[in-house]
Amino acid sequence: MQLTIIPQDGAVYENGLCYDNLIWNGTPLNVHALQWQNDSGWIEFNDGTPNETITKLPQWALNAESAWEVANTPVAPLPPTAEENKQTAILLLQETDWTELPSVSNPEISNPYLSNVNEFSQYRNEVRKVAINPIAGDLIWPKMPNENWISF
Repeated sequence: MQLTIIPQDGAVYENGLCYDNLIWNGTPLNVHALQWQNDSGWIEFNDGTPNETITKLPQWALNAESAWEVANTPVAPLPPTAEENKQTAILLLQETDWTELPSVSNPEISNPYLSNVNEFSQYRNEVRKVAINPIAGDLIWPKMPNENWISF
């Protein structure tokens, strides 16, 4: 592991990935930086004190590393609200509005015609339920049917 800590910036670089403006406790005021490579490193000071070679990370460096870990942990997305699900349902309905046109589904006036219009109607009915009575949360949306065209 490669680790660089610059307390004045609140910066922690771990294996090249940096987060700054981090907050942790315990760093002595005279520390400028810590450099670590695999199993050893050194501490640089800002008051003229010579660099200190280390083979174990001090507690304040472990605190800094913990702050980096928190910053590097992805935040799970919130589930959709009822309003967001309603908007998704409206968009899905709009995408299939064309299937309701008689000129698309009536074989007497359309060649080719959409032969599985009933599948689209069932799909739209399921989606419409959410548009009319939206609920919050991750929903399992019905799968839109594939278009099936027949020519005569």
